[in-house]
Amino acid sequence: MLSRQCGKYSFFINHALSARFGIVAVVRRVIYPSGRLPVTFERRWEDNPVHDSYYPEANTKRVVYKEGLFVGYRGYEHSGTKPLFPFGFGLSYTSFKYGNLSIKSLSNGEAAGPRYEVSFEVKNTGTREGADVAQVYVSDKQTKVPRPVKELKGFVKVSLRPGETKKVSIILDQRALSYYDVNTRQWRAEPGVFDVLVGRSSEQIELRGKLTLGTAVGAGK
Repeated sequence: MLSRQCGKYSFFINHALSARFGIVAVVRRVIYPSGRLPVTFERRWEDNPVHDSYYPEANTKRVVYKEGLFVGYRGYEHSGTKPLFPFGFGLSYTSFKYGNLSIKSLSNGEAAGPRYEVSFEVKNTGTREGADVAQVYVSDKQTKVPRPVKELKGFVKVSLRPGETKKVSIILDQRALSYYDVNTRQWRAEPGVFDVLVGRSSEQIELRGKLTLGTAVGAGK
């Protein structure tokens, strides 16, 4: 029993030391931070999209899922509420510049459906090596069903030396343009123009472009 306890304490001590050394390395700039928030931090609990439906209704044990699709950053943008830290937010010891956005159709009549290549350049404009996480969002403003202002559809981490520029690409398929139709039980995409946004977070959009879907598609049952 004692040996198990010692092992457990040793485990926690080792992890605590590892965390301490990791923090010191970042603070002393031995390594560069490049992580991004996978969630949104609200300014007040009342700002959270699930605030009004988080707890059971009065005198019941029933919780109603009222927010639907509008959770996380989708909910904050739907209500126009500015968060404390947006989804995808992160810090760096250097700076980056985005440019030369290109959106090219890759469709060639295959059964897989329409595909698009979103390409752009990321440049390290600072004096230190660093990495950035480029995020691609899609916005469908002409949809017939309620949809978020925009939705994350791809991301890529780019490591760059000072002054270095890299071209990166993210593929969007028909699923990236689709919504789930509860009536037909299919993923569907309506024809029209979609906005493509490239940013460093859901709030910090650096590049904007458009793509056109010529005909309606379904992504299977």
